[in-house]
Amino acid sequence: MAAPADAANEWQLPEAGLRYKLDLIGKPTHTSAGYYTHLPDGGILRGVTPATVVMTEDGKVIPSFLLWHNAESGFSMVFGDAGDAKTVNVYVTTTRQAQLWRPNTGITPSAILCTNPGHDTMAAAKALGSFGRVDSSVHSYNKAGIPRAPLSIGGDDTGRPKPAVFYHLAHVDAAVTGKYWIAPFIRHGAAEVLIDGAKLTTREQSKSWGGDGASVDLQKGIHRVEVFQTAPGTGAYDYTPKNGGLSFLTWRGPNEKLKGAESRVFENKEIVRSGACKLTGIEAKDGSPVAFAQTRAGLIYWFGVEEPLIIYTLDAVTGGNPADTTYTWTFPEGGTVEGASTQWLLPGFRESHVKLTAKSGKFISQYTVPVFGFSTEPTTLEKIAHREAFRVVLAKMLAAYPRTPDPVAGWSDAYWNNLLRTVEQGEGYPVLRLLFSDRWETVRKKLGTTQATALQDVLVDIAQRDNPKEAVQWLEKFFAAATDATRKNELRLRNAEVLMYYLGDKKAALTLLTGLAGVGGDVGDRAKIRLGDLAFIEGDLNKATSYYADLQNAARARRNATGAIPANPITSHLLSGGTTAPDPKAKPTPAPAPPAAAKPGLLGRGGALQDVSLSENVRSLVNGGYLIDAHQALLAWEREFPLSKISGDYILRESSFFISSGDFKRARPMLEAYCREIDASSFLPQAASMLINCVKLTKEPRDSIREVIEKVSARLKYHPVAKELDAFLAGK
Repeated sequence: MAAPADAANEWQLPEAGLRYKLDLIGKPTHTSAGYYTHLPDGGILRGVTPATVVMTEDGKVIPSFLLWHNAESGFSMVFGDAGDAKTVNVYVTTTRQAQLWRPNTGITPSAILCTNPGHDTMAAAKALGSFGRVDSSVHSYNKAGIPRAPLSIGGDDTGRPKPAVFYHLAHVDAAVTGKYWIAPFIRHGAAEVLIDGAKLTTREQSKSWGGDGASVDLQKGIHRVEVFQTAPGTGAYDYTPKNGGLSFLTWRGPNEKLKGAESRVFENKEIVRSGACKLTGIEAKDGSPVAFAQTRAGLIYWFGVEEPLIIYTLDAVTGGNPADTTYTWTFPEGGTVEGASTQWLLPGFRESHVKLTAKSGKFISQYTVPVFGFSTEPTTLEKIAHREAFRVVLAKMLAAYPRTPDPVAGWSDAYWNNLLRTVEQGEGYPVLRLLFSDRWETVRKKLGTTQATALQDVLVDIAQRDNPKEAVQWLEKFFAAATDATRKNELRLRNAEVLMYYLGDKKAALTLLTGLAGVGGDVGDRAKIRLGDLAFIEGDLNKATSYYADLQNAARARRNATGAIPANPITSHLLSGGTTAPDPKAKPTPAPAPPAAAKPGLLGRGGALQDVSLSENVRSLVNGGYLIDAHQALLAWEREFPLSKISGDYILRESSFFISSGDFKRARPMLEAYCREIDASSFLPQAASMLINCVKLTKEPRDSIREVIEKVSARLKYHPVAKELDAFLAGK
């Protein structure tokens, strides 16, 4: 096994067993400010508080000092001026005593905010100022404040809630020697301010802004400012400009004149800033791999009172490891994934721990990745990519889950509801297939009837398009498990549709539909509509019209009796079964109810208006990408106005829905029947164009519809679509 770090001329400190490689990516504002960095532990240091030696590539030793060591997340440190060096090596040794930073070390780091959540006493805040080994919850980062208050403490930027205590270590640059008026503003909790180690005792000098403060004699140059802050209470921090944040500091220099105020906020140039570093690799002296990962919070799925679910990207840092190193991730649910990078859904606002194992030959290294779920990534289910991202990651998780115990059994409502929100007509098959194949028993026990039914329907929608025979197998499986008679009939109807539209077995479909037509209710009506569709496809327009007219007259009688079309759920039914989360997707405005009494005619005046409204609703839903919703709207439309298949634009809207779903096979039969059987219609040109598009996209023989297109072309000889029809017939 190659061990490039073994050579003495490369490994600069023989007594060290580990080194971190850093790129220096940001210069300090003052030479004495040095560089601040936080380096990982998580098991890498094996419980030892690190003693560090920092060296440039040419062997120059740079003074370095430990700030805080958290055995879980890592250690924060500072080191001195690196001159013109672009990179440095941080060696860790157990043969020396760790050196803690102190004011007399000559390094003036700034501005570093250290936080310990879960505590609210001043004693706990002051303990952070002692440095060294700290609790696993302690974390720090380089932050002076915000633009409105450049030297301030706003809260815990990791997203952890109150309570917490803070220690802010900063240095400021006094431009001249003299008396400085320093005024702290404490908005929440308690705070103590130290200037060069001396506690600031404030008094009221005036009623003006910044009038509560103290006068401090400062020499020209750099001075240490420390703030110990408590944040009692619970819940999120308030970051509003007027009253948000915990505290901020202001000052006024000697002979400085201010109008209507005693002090002002610090200018950025007055705050000392340490340089920034980027970790590029971790190496072991013996050539063994070192496991370490970096995490990135991404899209957050958070609706109503459900727990937030965040997509995290986890990347193993491979720099410095042997080329044959393999990486394995182990997640809290027990799932394992191979590879240097992966994605996983982690819950928001609580701690999670992911284990990374790096292996090379006989050497194994493990690292615990601590993650507090928090993200500010803008996420919307309006975006197809955001819906797809959830499905993709969830499918990866299902594939990685152990069989027993099954983590799916412990999923909160957030997992199920977001799955329901993000599966789409024609999309989501991988995740649904895994659920219903490998974890069928868990799904049956965990989901409510309505939720399970919705997922089953989406699964069949996809399977019938890509593998109709497999769709029949799914339907048989669901039928065997169903106990409700209505659901069994719905599954029979779906089976008939697969046979009729996808497998071409019209005889078997006819048998099923004839039996279902007599059961009554919604299933019976839909079976009769399919019988009409079957007649339409087979060229019997009179029979199809008879079925459609009988059903439409019955629907009109219902409307006349009730004054409105019966409510038909679109997506809200998917979220029933115990959830309290609102549907995050905005829907087109529902169509208005028709008048109580429809006038004579094919549809009646109110019915005609309603028919147009339903058509527009479907168009809006399809164009917006809400395909499940569009499908439900189509079902409602065809039940109320089935004659629209012949006299209206139903076939166009239905076909646009199936084409948007990638289901050209389902769109073609009705388009072909319409073009063949309807002699004169303003919708005929578009229907013919869509039919041609279906054949082209599926690469089916042009001759399969040549006779139909020739017939349409003869009717539309002078229509603009004639050029497209002629080109198709000519093989162009």
